[in-house]
Amino acid sequence: MYKIDLANLVKNKLYICKEYHIQPSEIDRMYFYDYETMMFEIKNIQLEQEKENEKQQKQYDDMHKSMNPGSMMSQAMNSIKMPSVSMPSFSMPKF
Repeated sequence: MYKIDLANLVKNKLYICKEYHIQPSEIDRMYFYDYETMMFEIKNIQLEQEKENEKQQKQYDDMHKSMNPGSMMSQAMNSIKMPSVSMPSFSMPKF
């Protein structure tokens, strides 16, 4: 009939118990198709969370790059127009 990887089943049950606070006996009472559907939905949720985490990490990296002190200082120096100052010239009297 069905071939079930027992090690994978136990691993998944432990994960569900830990993350979703469900007793193992509750999982054992489920129909197998309910269990399979639940595992499918958990995997979909995990993929969505990974995509969201990657998106947030990219935003953080972009923000961190723009907040680089060295680049901020150079941008500030470029944006400030310093008036050109020339030294006054004078001539020494000849004796």
